[in-house]
Amino acid sequence: MHKKGIWAITATIGVLVIIGGVWLGYRRMHVPVDGTNTKAAMTTQKQFYHQLTTQYPQLKPAIDHDAKPDTYVIPGLLKTKTLTHSGGQVGISTTMDPQGLAITPEYVVISAYSRDKRYHSVMYFLNKHTGRMVKELVFPGRSHAGGLAYDPISKRLWVTTETAQKAASLSAYDESTWRQANFAKHHQATKFDHVQAMPNVKRASFITYHNNALYLGFFDRNAQGNFLALPMSKHGMPTSSGGHNVVLRGDNHPGHYSTSKRLQGATFYHGELLFSQSYGANPSHLLAFDNDGQRTWLDFDGDDTIKDVAMPPYMEQIVADGEDLYVLFESASAKYRKADLEFHADRVVKLDLGQLLH
Repeated sequence: MHKKGIWAITATIGVLVIIGGVWLGYRRMHVPVDGTNTKAAMTTQKQFYHQLTTQYPQLKPAIDHDAKPDTYVIPGLLKTKTLTHSGGQVGISTTMDPQGLAITPEYVVISAYSRDKRYHSVMYFLNKHTGRMVKELVFPGRSHAGGLAYDPISKRLWVTTETAQKAASLSAYDESTWRQANFAKHHQATKFDHVQAMPNVKRASFITYHNNALYLGFFDRNAQGNFLALPMSKHGMPTSSGGHNVVLRGDNHPGHYSTSKRLQGATFYHGELLFSQSYGANPSHLLAFDNDGQRTWLDFDGDDTIKDVAMPPYMEQIVADGEDLYVLFESASAKYRKADLEFHADRVVKLDLGQLLH
């Protein structure tokens, strides 16, 4: 063959290899992880930061960290690979709604349920230091999964669930279970290691861990809310003895939402108890109360609130981890993406609590 012909063929092959490499690289960056998207649903990092600090300038000093990342993309909002409720077959949910948040030394863990009720709920595990999604765990059912809590002593992950009779319950995964679970590999739901019924609780609205106890928030629609402490046994299981009950008071007059319909999460920070309060498309609120350990009630409409920070709408669970506050929102889920909001949060935000509260 003529040298020019050989050169032309070689050059053509080289170009094809380069094009193929670029295309494969693009695919690796943009294709969902085994069917679950890991790219932000609505904004770039730059857009998100600009919108957040423009609409909520009081948050700007608290979001600038020395230790990155400042935000974590919420995966699965566009597509989540999970199991169908009917038949337990592998399928794709496009209505996953993030609800619960837990922080471990290694992971940012987010729970979500399929709002159309057609698919199993899930947990996403994100690398705490890079923000990259590591894996997904699929629950054994369609639990709302409204609250998560991590016990650093037993290293269990707790989630608020319901019994078959729709009564409140708490369920947990042992460390060995949640570490080994990986839906992408096995395409199976992961059964809970522990399920504990809560006969005196009508609905477990949110949960948090503090000082060797689980704190459970629950409400009666016709009464005030309650914040129940459940001390952990030596085996790392919540007990009903030795705890205390704090009544969460709030007015229910026209033009306002009752406390029982607004609280989405709670966490402890030094001597303060923080609540996330959210009501529709209005700005959410981070509320701080003095926590002396002796209070039997907190009045959300009185002088008990020592700090009130306006936050973006549809704020869900909050978790204090050292000096950082991790905040989850549901405003970028399918139900709210087209809503007329000033800001849609498709990321978990990490805020400096010292800057935020004082």
